[in-house]
Amino acid sequence: MSGEAYYRDGIGKIFRGLGRAEGGVTMQTAYLVPEPNNKYDRNAVRVVVMGEQVGHVPQEVSAAIARVCAGVGRGNVATVLARIWARNDDGTWRSRVTLMFSGDRESEKDYAAERQQADAYYAEREAERARKEAEKAAREAHKEARRAAGAVEGQYWPLLKPTISELKRQKRMEEARDLLEQCIYAAERETGVTGEVPDPWPSEQMSVVLRRLREYPRELAFLERYVGACGDQEVPDSVMSRLSRSRLAVERENATAE
Repeated sequence: MSGEAYYRDGIGKIFRGLGRAEGGVTMQTAYLVPEPNNKYDRNAVRVVVMGEQVGHVPQEVSAAIARVCAGVGRGNVATVLARIWARNDDGTWRSRVTLMFSGDRESEKDYAAERQQADAYYAEREAERARKEAEKAAREAHKEARRAAGAVEGQYWPLLKPTISELKRQKRMEEARDLLEQCIYAAERETGVTGEVPDPWPSEQMSVVLRRLREYPRELAFLERYVGACGDQEVPDSVMSRLSRSRLAVERENATAE
């Protein structure tokens, strides 16, 4: 095809009539209308689609096409399938018309619909990215709140585990006991953020240390404190086992004292 640039308005009307204001691709029947009085080419053949001229048959083949048109019989108009591509660039239509003498067809395209699909896709991706960032920020905030609630002298209490283990190894039980007591309080404060049962580690270690110090009533008190901190949530079996042994130890001690 040639001359599409001179017929942009007509091509624009075609796509607007199809409801494709931003352009696309359409397959339409093209009418081939001879123009014997064309001053540039006596074999010129106009190409008309949906009542709009969209260009001319290329001059190098116009003579052959004109002969075909002449052979269709009086009152008839030769037709051919046409592929029309167009895009509306800020009100200016860019286009290309291809006469499909082979009869091959292509899928219709609507650039507005494709753009809307692309916009929806990228909006969904952006929403997903924002959701993930919000979740990450929430996790970080939760983590920070947890660490702040569970701080002992500026340190998150689980970081003191190696120190406590070393104090026990050195048999500095009183120091281990005092530090564990702070860790127990910190673990309890942490539950205000997590909503879970307190971490049993400091209470269980306190049980070990107080048993070595033979402070059985105090061991029992800390274990019962832990059970109370669990509220209506399930208490770990390891704590319940220590609690039973601690009660027996206190009962034996009381019996011996009597």
